[in-house]
Amino acid sequence: AALFTEIPHDMTAQAGEDVEMACSFRGSGSPSYSLEIQWWYVRNHKDWTDKQTWASSQLKSSPQEEPGKDATKISVVKVVGSNISHKLRLSRVKLEDEGTYECRVIDSSDGKARHHKVKAYLRVEAAGSPRHPQDTELQGAPLADLAMPGSAHGHHHHHHHKAGKELKKRSADTSCAL
Repeated sequence: AALFTEIPHDMTAQAGEDVEMACSFRGSGSPSYSLEIQWWYVRNHKDWTDKQTWASSQLKSSPQEEPGKDATKISVVKVVGSNISHKLRLSRVKLEDEGTYECRVIDSSDGKARHHKVKAYLRVEAAGSPRHPQDTELQGAPLADLAMPGSAHGHHHHHHHKAGKELKKRSADTSCAL
């Protein structure tokens, strides 16, 4: 059966990094037919309106795309054969590159064009800082969970920790008094 042998994975990158997404497909028929592999960028962010007209002209060629989403074809590779592989390389990604990247394979083994799709989401974070306030909350949550079992680790440890805090507090009080 026709199948993807390598699929792209969701990933998070820092702005300025290079990103690679791999997509490989093995067709089911004899090796003499043609396969086409396409990389699409599907943007589902609100700030896409300025490119709306350009994107919708792209959309006409692809009626099977979900309506309401803007898709842009990034690259196309055609081969004659039953195996196809194409890496998408994005160099020095920007925050605007965030979105869904879709690898589509058009398999024309039996004279009918069949479309196979796999998608991956690329998140781009500003270098060294989380992008949205809700992300910091999400990142903070697992840390809080981890801290809880640690604090109840052993009575002695816990007690020691508390004493340290009181010590700090006392020295803070004296510095206030000065």
